[in-house]
Amino acid sequence: MLQELGASTNASTWAVASMLFFIAVYLVATVQVFRTRADEMDARARMALDDEPQG
Repeated sequence: MLQELGASTNASTWAVASMLFFIAVYLVATVQVFRTRADEMDARARMALDDEPQG
């Protein structure tokens, strides 16, 4: 029954498409991380510490 459902809904096509989408997003994020300068990353890391407390 499960095989019939998978065949009728093209589940294998969706599984392959979702894996390719995941790989594409992962590669874009990895390239973005490696292309970012160290000083820019340091500034982003300190953003939460730079805010003045309210009140």
